[in-house]
Amino acid sequence: MSVIKIKPMSGNHGQFLMFIGLVSLLVTIALSHQWWAEIKLVLMFLGVVSVVCFFIGLVKKLEPEYSLLLTKEGIEYQHKYGKWQIQWLDIQRIGDVSITVGLDKRTLPYVGIKLKNELPLVNSLSRRLASRLPHEQRPLTTAAVIQNQLTIEQAQINFTPFVTSDKQELKGPIAFCMHHVHALSVAYGYHIFIPASALDRPVNDFISLLNDCKRHTEQHPNDE
Repeated sequence: MSVIKIKPMSGNHGQFLMFIGLVSLLVTIALSHQWWAEIKLVLMFLGVVSVVCFFIGLVKKLEPEYSLLLTKEGIEYQHKYGKWQIQWLDIQRIGDVSITVGLDKRTLPYVGIKLKNELPLVNSLSRRLASRLPHEQRPLTTAAVIQNQLTIEQAQINFTPFVTSDKQELKGPIAFCMHHVHALSVAYGYHIFIPASALDRPVNDFISLLNDCKRHTEQHPNDE
């Protein structure tokens, strides 16, 4: 199995935003030479918007080119704040993430991964990313509280030590993140949530790709 590199669709927006921001700024500067006195406030507003647009695009361009690498061994998630790696053998289930509203099932824009235990994530999660993930995944926590899948107490930020299944006591950012991971696993049944913004195709198609890769590795363990 060759390495499959996933380039997020959102990454294409960075260059576009930089271009729009730069063009808008140049147009604003050109207009200001002739109409500054008449529409000063409008031109100032357009200038600020142009600069903000350019820097949002720049931030997107500085993110890793590939958000995910799918290899024979497993999945590597790459984020501007760090990464995690999980082997296929450590994954129990891959599926969509959903909530029930009344009689309707609503799918959320994430791919869910349930692990056989949390240790592979603990051992591969970088500290900076561990500090960041609970904040990025706050919409999941909020939705779980609204749907009574979590109590407010369970959803609160928890800085106490976290004890793993093999009795390790974790502290700091990793413990903070693992409390969050545990709460979401109670609510949704998954430990890892990959946002749709990190994908190169629709969520359901990506779930099928991951399941195909996992199945291939299990059926052909000796393939190079």
